[in-house]
Amino acid sequence: MSAIILATGFFIDRNTGLQEKLRVQQAVRYSAQMTERSLAEHFDNTLGLLNAIADDIADDPMLSPPELNRTIRATLADNPHFRAISFKPLADQTRMAFTPMIVSQGQHIVVDIPIPPMPWAQPKQWQSMVTEIDKAAFLQSARITDLGTHEGGLVDGPLTLAVVHNGKVLLGDAEVLGLEPERLDLSVAGSQFELYAVPQDGWGAAMSRSPVGRLFLLAGIVTMMVATFGAIYLLRERNLNVARLAAREARLGELSKRLTMALETSKTGIWQVDPSTRELVWDERTALLHGRDVNTEPHPERLDEWYCAIHPDDRERAEQLFYDFAVANSQDRLDFSYRIILKNGAVRHLRCVGARSEIGLLTGIVCDVTSEALVNQRLSKDKQDSDIKNAELELALEELSSREHQLTELSQRLDMALGSYNCGTWEGDPITKTAMWDERMHQLYGLPYSDRPVTESQWLGSLHPEDRSLVVLAAKRASNLDNLMHTTQRVLLPNNEVRFIRSVGRNHIDRDGRKKLIGIAFDVTADVMLAEQLRSAKAEADMRNIELELAKNRIEYNALHDPLTSLANRRKFDQVLDTLGKSREREKYAILHLDLDRFKEINDTLGHAAGDAMLVHASRVLNRIVARGDLVARIGGDEFVILSHSATSQQDLSRLASKIIEEMHQPIDFEGFTCRCGVSIGIAQAMGASPDPRKILINADIALYQAKEKGRNGFAFFTPDLQANIIAKKHMADDILNGLERDEFTVHYQPQFHATTMQMCGAEALVRWRHPQRGIVATHDFLRVAEDLNVMARIDQIVLQTALKDQMRWTALGFRTPKVSVNVSSKRLHDVTLIAQLQKLNLMPDTICFELVESIFLDNSHGVSVDNIDKLKSLGIDIEIDDFGTGHTSIVSLLKLKPKRLKIDRQLVMPLTTQPQERNMVRSIVEIARSLGIETVAEGVETEAHATILREIGCDFLQGYHFAKPLSFDDFTRFMGKLPQRKAS
Repeated sequence: MSAIILATGFFIDRNTGLQEKLRVQQAVRYSAQMTERSLAEHFDNTLGLLNAIADDIADDPMLSPPELNRTIRATLADNPHFRAISFKPLADQTRMAFTPMIVSQGQHIVVDIPIPPMPWAQPKQWQSMVTEIDKAAFLQSARITDLGTHEGGLVDGPLTLAVVHNGKVLLGDAEVLGLEPERLDLSVAGSQFELYAVPQDGWGAAMSRSPVGRLFLLAGIVTMMVATFGAIYLLRERNLNVARLAAREARLGELSKRLTMALETSKTGIWQVDPSTRELVWDERTALLHGRDVNTEPHPERLDEWYCAIHPDDRERAEQLFYDFAVANSQDRLDFSYRIILKNGAVRHLRCVGARSEIGLLTGIVCDVTSEALVNQRLSKDKQDSDIKNAELELALEELSSREHQLTELSQRLDMALGSYNCGTWEGDPITKTAMWDERMHQLYGLPYSDRPVTESQWLGSLHPEDRSLVVLAAKRASNLDNLMHTTQRVLLPNNEVRFIRSVGRNHIDRDGRKKLIGIAFDVTADVMLAEQLRSAKAEADMRNIELELAKNRIEYNALHDPLTSLANRRKFDQVLDTLGKSREREKYAILHLDLDRFKEINDTLGHAAGDAMLVHASRVLNRIVARGDLVARIGGDEFVILSHSATSQQDLSRLASKIIEEMHQPIDFEGFTCRCGVSIGIAQAMGASPDPRKILINADIALYQAKEKGRNGFAFFTPDLQANIIAKKHMADDILNGLERDEFTVHYQPQFHATTMQMCGAEALVRWRHPQRGIVATHDFLRVAEDLNVMARIDQIVLQTALKDQMRWTALGFRTPKVSVNVSSKRLHDVTLIAQLQKLNLMPDTICFELVESIFLDNSHGVSVDNIDKLKSLGIDIEIDDFGTGHTSIVSLLKLKPKRLKIDRQLVMPLTTQPQERNMVRSIVEIARSLGIETVAEGVETEAHATILREIGCDFLQGYHFAKPLSFDDFTRFMGKLPQRKAS
């Protein structure tokens, strides 16, 4: 029994020693933790202060060296452990900006922070801000008494400390590392440090195992032996202990109720998680805090339910923290805040704190910290506002200092400016009626300089008499009404010159409370003279502007009106049409397109002055007849348009057109000559909801074309049929152009016979068109369109070339080549290159005859056409007048032209058998031609009776359907082969 008790005593002694060592280690760790927090906080404050200086340098482009020096001096004064702050070029340009590098150098800690170039630095390169920190002062400011020691904690004595960074001792004694120290990791500004700590006197001295303690242990052994003998006594006490336990349980129950009340009052819930099963158990308060249904039973999916309850922005962070705590075991304690969104949309802030129990369960509490979070947010916002206001205040102070400096400079500049511009300063006293003038004021007024006050009489005596009362009144108003005094007065100088002085002044109350007028005066003689000159120049410029405005109006009027008739011109008319087209209102209107008839004849015979007189007459007629408000415009040489709003119905427009035609037909006298001119009018009415004005103008032009075709001196309304005719002519024009390209035009020949011998003496070449759809088209069906296309010269050339080629083919076939008559248009006759083209063809004399249409006005023929006719005769080409009796050819023109033949038109030949009058007319034509030595050819001979009468009258040659119709080359060739039989028959 004694051996058991002794063994028990030895075991207790050993266990007591181990517990004492563990206690000392925990006490050292606790003290080291306190030191670590103090050092970390002081390190963070120090680096934060240095980073603030670096941020100021980087963020303030207006930073100056004096401001930076003031900041550094203030920092060194407020932090005694700072020994120096200096700048040097950055050695390693690859270092990250604003990342501190901390090294130990003797009794100092050196902090090196890369910063961007200074605003004033040249060249621009990154620098290092190097700060030297005294170690002893640093530890003292961190409230660590001595270098490497720390007082307090649970250790009976100080600690020996060492701070290691990157394997080098930064603070403390390196011997600590070999004494089994307690180690703590220290993180400062992203850099890792190690803190090592041991008791200053060693681990053994820190353990309080004194002999007295062992005596107590011996006493305990004795006590145990006594206890063995007192077992009976303990059994007796058992019942007493059971009673005490029951009382303790009751007390614990009471404490549990109090705890529950405290948790409910503080809105704190309790939770527990089993890491092995991931089952989360929470109480009612935890479920209510998360806005979930109350269910305190363990559930494997409740942890996911808790994740879902967390705000989406906080969920990932919560999952990571819980994973580190519960699964990875990298954290011993869980403490974080998060938000949840309640069913009503409100946001609740919760704080969760947990720890790991001895049996491995994760237990913790959760509490509502919404109010604290809101308060923190408000405090954070208030701090930001305060920082902004502080920054604004600093800027205001800097601005004030800058303005004081600027004020000093401005004062100096003002004095220089006053001196440069010879400005005098004055200070007047309204009570004493005196003024203090500087030297420049005396010079301006032509007075000798004196430092005595200038009296009012002296001042007014220098002014022009007419300006004295005005200046005195202005001074009184400025003094009494506190107005600005601004006067210009004339000063009479001793040499009788007049100088203009401008004075500007304002009331000022000095320190004694006396009111004074203070101002400046300067010479404005040159300005006044210049202003007078400028006023004269302005008056002259105003007159010129008026003249320019009048000229501009005249130019605009001339640009929009015809200078001859004063009517609106084409530009003005186009503007009105554009405005009418843009108008959204439905308007009724009509456009009349007028063209003067015989205007060209008047121009050619009487000259352009007569033509101008006729145009002026036409404009007066139109202005007199057209209603006020309607537009009359001249858009071409002899073309006029009327935009009528007053007359829009067909009946009104017919009356208006008839009246215009009637008035225009009246003759006018021009220099003794009577001039008469007709007019053709095309009328188009605006139809539909929104007609196009330009389309209406085109329609009026179409109607004008129709009026001219009907015989001129009339009017026509536009109808869809006219448009259809235009479209048909357009299609025919396109077909003609295509036919010329496809060689669709050919030549037919109609034979001509001698009236007495009935021998074939020639043939007329007539052009025909082999249309791909319409077949053979006669000349009169497409002649007008071809003339409008200006292709008749080309068609004439085709006919001539074809006739020459066919003559060669007939010669090759053994036939006597007949003389071929070819029609020549007016355009081709006036071609200056006609003779050159014919000379290239090597024409044989007396084989070709050119028929000139009688409608060509030969009495006043153009010089080119007359010259071409003479040259044609020299080439052996006969000239023949076609359709004689229907045009304008006169006896005089026949004498000038001297043609070979006259071809009597079929309109005169057809009635010969029934109308004696026509027969006499034909006889007269034949006799006139014979008297002039000109042969005659009658076309349109349809019967033998026609041939007999013409032979009796004396006509030389006959042509018509009685002999043969126009034939193609092959048919005409066969016709010539059968001529002997025909003659015999």
